[in-house]
Amino acid sequence: AHQVWVHLNLLQRSTMEYLIIGIAVFFNIAIIKWKFDKGRTTDASVDATLLVLVTVVFSGSYGALVVGTIASALISLYLLISPPKFA
Repeated sequence: AHQVWVHLNLLQRSTMEYLIIGIAVFFNIAIIKWKFDKGRTTDASVDATLLVLVTVVFSGSYGALVVGTIASALISLYLLISPPKFA
């Protein structure tokens, strides 16, 4: 019974992680698309580059990738609310 509970617990945790990373990636891509649609191409390009960079840097482990993707989604939200001013 204990082994079954441990297995179910691990399954629930990994399912939740997949759900979180899926929502974060969707959120990122939706914001980037919105920025391109609104003509904020430089901002969207910076955002897309950061998403790719975070994915590459944090790809060493799944946990780090989840954290990096969530951080990237939060950066996308910040850049959406407070657009950078490029010279």
